[in-house]
Amino acid sequence: MNLIICYTPLQVLIAEKIIELHPNERFYGVMLCSVKNKKFDYYAERLSLKCEQFFSMHQRIERFHLLKQIISLKCKFTNVKFDKVFVASINDIQIQFILSAIKFDGIYTFDDGTANIVQSSVYYMPEPNTFIRRSINSFFRNKYSVEKLKVLSKQHYTIYPDFPNIIENTMVIDLFNAQKNQDEKLANQPITHILLGQPVYLECDKNVRLAEKVIKEFNIDLYLAHPREQYKLDNVNYIDTPLILEDYLVQEFSHKPCRIYTYFSSAVLNIKNPNIEIVALRIETERPDFIECYNLLDKVGIKIIDIRE
Repeated sequence: MNLIICYTPLQVLIAEKIIELHPNERFYGVMLCSVKNKKFDYYAERLSLKCEQFFSMHQRIERFHLLKQIISLKCKFTNVKFDKVFVASINDIQIQFILSAIKFDGIYTFDDGTANIVQSSVYYMPEPNTFIRRSINSFFRNKYSVEKLKVLSKQHYTIYPDFPNIIENTMVIDLFNAQKNQDEKLANQPITHILLGQPVYLECDKNVRLAEKVIKEFNIDLYLAHPREQYKLDNVNYIDTPLILEDYLVQEFSHKPCRIYTYFSSAVLNIKNPNIEIVALRIETERPDFIECYNLLDKVGIKIIDIRE
C-alpha cells in the first residue's frame, strides 16, 4: 500500500491525479488540515473517496497541543510499512514525524503550490534551528529535514513545467487536461469575466473602492471572494462554491472561455488552459512581496495592467 499526505485543497487535486497514475495500487490517504472549514472538509472527503484507508487531523499550533498531536501521530504510524510515500509539504514538522515513524521503500514529492518555484520560499531556505525545535526533533526522533527529503525524493510531480523545482527529476501533472486547439464554436462564445477577490489593503473601505472600480472598468460578471475578506460588495454576482479556483475552472470552464482578473494571486499560475485568459491588475505598492509576485506573473507572460485605486 502507498501513503499519500495532503496539507491543502490544491494538494488534493494533485494527489487525485497521482492516484490515477497508479490504478493498480492501493492508497492510504492522510489529510492534515491547517484550518477547519467547509472547503478543507470537502477536499478531505474527496481524498478519502480515492483511498482504501484514510486519516484526517486538524493541526493545532499551540505548543502543548502540537506535542500531543506529534505523540498521537507517532503512536498511530510507528513501524507501519508502505511501498511508496507521496508528500508535498516536506517542511511541515508533523509530516516529518509521520515519515520518521513509518517504514517505506521510496519517497516521491509533489508541488505544495508556488512555494516550489519561488526562490525565497521555505523550500529554499534553512529550516528553523532554535533550541526548542532541536529539542523536539531529538526527543521524538525526527529523522528528516527539508534538505534530506529533497535528496531522498525519487521523482517530483509538478504543475509548473516551465520552472526549476526543488527536485530536478520532475513529472508534469496537468490539472486541466487542456486541449491545445480551440474550435470555432468555442471562439465565438461570449467571454465570462471573473475577478478574484484579494484584501490587498488593511483597510476594508480601500479594498471595496478598488474592487468596485475594477468591476465597473472591466465589466466583471462574477466575483470569487477570498477567505480573508471581511467586506461585502453589492454590485457583482458572487461565485458560491466549495471548490478552490483551479477546481472550479476545471468544472465550469473546460469548454467555454473566461477571463480571470487578479491583483497578484499566485493561484493563477496553476491555470493552464487555452480557454482561460489571465490579466493581472497592478496596484501602486512598495511592498517587496507584492512586487515579487508581479515579477513572477510577468515572467510567465501574464498580461499586466496598471491601475490606480
